[in-house]
Amino acid sequence: MPDTFFVILNPACGRGQGERLLPQIEYFLALHQLDFEIYKTSQPLEATRVANEASAKFSVVVAAGGDGTVNEVANGLVGTNAAFGVIPIGSGNDFAKCLHLAPDVSPSIQALKNGHRRRVDIAKLNDRYFVNGLGIGLDGAAAHRNRSIKKLKGKAAYLWSAVYEALHYKAQTIKMRSESWQYEGIFMMAGASNGQCHGGDFLLAPQAKIDDGLLDIHLITNMHPLRRLRQIPKVKKGQHLTLPEVHMHRSPWLEFSSSQTLLAHLDGEPFVVSPGTTRIELIPNGFTVISG
Repeated sequence: MPDTFFVILNPACGRGQGERLLPQIEYFLALHQLDFEIYKTSQPLEATRVANEASAKFSVVVAAGGDGTVNEVANGLVGTNAAFGVIPIGSGNDFAKCLHLAPDVSPSIQALKNGHRRRVDIAKLNDRYFVNGLGIGLDGAAAHRNRSIKKLKGKAAYLWSAVYEALHYKAQTIKMRSESWQYEGIFMMAGASNGQCHGGDFLLAPQAKIDDGLLDIHLITNMHPLRRLRQIPKVKKGQHLTLPEVHMHRSPWLEFSSSQTLLAHLDGEPFVVSPGTTRIELIPNGFTVISG
């Protein structure tokens, strides 16, 4: 039987770009003669419930939005038989890069029709899954700041947030433990990546792969604010791995703890980690995606 596509559109993604691109999405879906239905979300986490319900009726469930929408839809599809597609029209589109999808409507819909299906890894933090990455510390603070910016969009907003936090973020303490490594002390940034990019244009984990069964864990100890600022171009190019403050490890799981509340992001969406111990587990081949 031919595939049926259920598209979950976040009209607010990309500072309202989702709503503006709806006619274009409908046009190209029809042009490629795909059997589709479109649903527009109106509140946070709605896409998770809708995706889970749609997985029983549609063979492909598609996230049309940014990384936040991708995260919500993916959470609704884990454990179902539906394949996961992406139309990357958000600000960052980090996971779409892992799927070799251009941030444009036409080629991404072409990929939905002709792209190949593959099983990829997904990670879980407490009761929430993530497909691309978790960031704690400076990049978590940058994600929170980016949410409040109104006059800039896309990569410019991410860059401004990173520059501001590079100059102002105060390092905290953390304990980290993985399969063959542990650390306790001051940190500036830490986290775990399934994909390579964070924040739209920062190649934080350049060696990460979404199907290798391992998380790429990063820890960056503290730097003087001006030194932080000078390293931003290196992180954007993935050339930061040789810096003495940077520690990279691979493991199928990670535990971290702190006595302080930590600013963080999960697939680019800001949240806070409460004091105590948090565990992340990678689930190999956790769900099916359509890639370019």
